[in-house]
Amino acid sequence: MSGFMSPNKLGKNSNITYWEYVSSLLKDGQNVFLAMVVHHTIHSPGTTGAKLLVTKNRDMMGTIGGGIMEYTLVNRAQDVLKNDIFTSEIQILNHQKSGPGEKSGMICAGQQTNLYYLCQPEKDGKIVEEIVKVLKKGQLGTLSISSEGLAVHKKNTDGHEIQYSLTKNESNWHYQEQLKNFNRIAIMGGGHCSLALSRVMNNLGYDVFVFETKESISTLGLNKFATKVHIIDDFKEAVSRITLPHQTQVVIMTTDVASDVRVLLGILDKTFPFVGVMGSNAKISEITKQLKNEGISDKQLSRFTAPVGLPMVSNTPEEIAISVAAQLLQNRNNPAN
Repeated sequence: MSGFMSPNKLGKNSNITYWEYVSSLLKDGQNVFLAMVVHHTIHSPGTTGAKLLVTKNRDMMGTIGGGIMEYTLVNRAQDVLKNDIFTSEIQILNHQKSGPGEKSGMICAGQQTNLYYLCQPEKDGKIVEEIVKVLKKGQLGTLSISSEGLAVHKKNTDGHEIQYSLTKNESNWHYQEQLKNFNRIAIMGGGHCSLALSRVMNNLGYDVFVFETKESISTLGLNKFATKVHIIDDFKEAVSRITLPHQTQVVIMTTDVASDVRVLLGILDKTFPFVGVMGSNAKISEITKQLKNEGISDKQLSRFTAPVGLPMVSNTPEEIAISVAAQLLQNRNNPAN
């Protein structure tokens, strides 16, 4: 398929970039065919929240799982865009050769539910602009799609809602998506490893927040992958700058033991799902010793993982970033580990 456009070439946050591109096409007077994965089971190539857009010129952005399934859908999108008439719908596809249900043409196992919507300038232009605004400002809002159309609702919540929700019966369906990115990471320290990890996690669709006490570090200027870089006076203050802590994974990779200790003193009693510390066994031992001297209990000490990263020989910042990212994904998918 030609015309594919990578979200990462257009901006740091792929969700914002996707909707920004939709908005720009609508402003240009073009209709846009949208496809979204609104539910999936294990082994499905398309995962909930994945998105694809297709234009009349066959320009595309994103993916809902690829393969023959996506190829067939893009061809169907072309027909829809030629006619400019379409009632939004959901389609349940099974990725198996045999068995009940509609087949996707793929055999990787699992099932996914796709939502298809024809976005039109006059009907949806202002709503899509509002979606972009909510995402850019980091506000809490809900995207709502049904057979009746597209809507966005702002609301003040604590962000504990389910990110994706599909309700349906024999005659109606309704999809809701929290516009706040639930994949979030706070990286303590702004050096070379932080830069490499920022790049990897950004490419994985995370919102990346970097914290540093030294503004002059050269790698901070190179970090175009972070959603925001915070310069703070004391690493212990970082916790007060982190929104949605219950959805934010923390990786500590500062330059010295004292800084690592300050970070941990600030966050060990908070609700972060994962706290990892980079360093050698000797460094981790010294950090633990200093935390005990500060009155930190064994129960609190058990809350952080050190050294962070899957066990492997990791010598360069890039290798370290891959090992850390792999562990974060493993932890996210298997939180009991």
